[in-house]
Amino acid sequence: MDSRAGAIAVSGDLRRALLALALPALLMQIVQTAGWIGEVYFVGKLGKIETAAIGLVGEISWLLSTLTTLVTVSATTLAAQKWGAGDKSGVKAVTVVAAQQSVFFGFFALTIWFLRDFVWAMMGAALEVRKVAQTYLLASLLTFPLMNLAASLGAVLRGIGDMKTPLLVSAIATGVHLLMNATLTPVWGISGAAVALALSRVVAVALFAFWLWKSPIREVPSTVVKWNSDYHRELLSLGIPAGAQTLFWSLASVVFFSLLNRLPDGTAAVAAFTIGIRIESAAFMVAIAFAMATQTIVGQNVGANQWKRAWAGTWHSTLWCILSILPICFTLFVASHWLVSQFTTDPLTKNYAAHYLQVAAIAEPFWALSMTTGAALQGAGDTRTPALIAILTQWLFALPLTYAFCVVGSQSPKVAWWIVGASGFLTGAITAVAFVVFWKRQRSLGKRDREIQINAGSV
Repeated sequence: MDSRAGAIAVSGDLRRALLALALPALLMQIVQTAGWIGEVYFVGKLGKIETAAIGLVGEISWLLSTLTTLVTVSATTLAAQKWGAGDKSGVKAVTVVAAQQSVFFGFFALTIWFLRDFVWAMMGAALEVRKVAQTYLLASLLTFPLMNLAASLGAVLRGIGDMKTPLLVSAIATGVHLLMNATLTPVWGISGAAVALALSRVVAVALFAFWLWKSPIREVPSTVVKWNSDYHRELLSLGIPAGAQTLFWSLASVVFFSLLNRLPDGTAAVAAFTIGIRIESAAFMVAIAFAMATQTIVGQNVGANQWKRAWAGTWHSTLWCILSILPICFTLFVASHWLVSQFTTDPLTKNYAAHYLQVAAIAEPFWALSMTTGAALQGAGDTRTPALIAILTQWLFALPLTYAFCVVGSQSPKVAWWIVGASGFLTGAITAVAFVVFWKRQRSLGKRDREIQINAGSV
């Protein structure tokens, strides 16, 4: 456990706390992004059909990530709040319950295999892409419970301020992923990428199991290890709205993919979007790292009843997050054509992907704003508001406009990229306002509670 990071989250200099939490989280995102981009690099050499295939499975995986978010967001929030309050036994209980829920929900993913043709038909995927994607999808589904378990344990660690253990696990697992991709994909094709994915997940769970064996969790009394209904209800009360947010986002992405597939250049548009979002992740991973740090800082300080420090920590994180991604956004914009040329040789795909990167470079600061302020809301225990914002910006804005302009109006996929960018601006603005309103309400409630206590004491 990184006890130093856990201590300074609720005391000391906020900038030091932010650095201690965000830097390892950022390194972890870099490592994971390297694995993500590396996979596209190796598979991209097989052709655009194979690239579209892993993108197709990626969208299904994002849909299934609802089952992961059901556990991880609530586990981080509760672990952080209990750690900030000094309740170590509560943290241990959260760890056990989160592991139980993650495995339980993880097995639901297997049902997608029997519904794959229906799902792919809804997405409008070409038959040639579906055929190639099947092996990769099977490997992804069979190992999903393992991935879910690893994610839940990492979430608890982040909540208590230990960003280093998840970083180490991620680095080793990603190294295995890249090595196996480099070795197997040129020989076995997309089946090699499937084996590489499965092996990396097995390694991650094995490493976390070793951490559990060496950690104080072994000493938890049997009464805590058993099924704890109260903690299960508490995790689900926070996790269900967070899972709904991921569900709406992922379903929106699936629908967006289906709209792209219905365009005249559908396969090229899907391949371009797959390449674009993976390159864009260079900026996205920075925002994710700061969001992780924000959720931990806010959660621990709310648990310690230090709301002012949680407020200040949120805006420190937001400022440094945006400043950190601006150079990346500049690079994405000016070097867009060169970047995408490293992943595809198809001229039309390169053109679409380069334009996507240019639009993403403009929108990314607003996505970053939404992620840090949204993480602050989650850390404070409000997981419902971000879910409602996801419904508004995706289902009532981005998807209807994409359908109207690109499918009905036969506009270029480039128009869809601008709609996605506009939804980023809208999401950032609304989430930031929601955070301010939430904090003002909490401040008013806190002031009222103090007045009640004073009046009760005077009596």
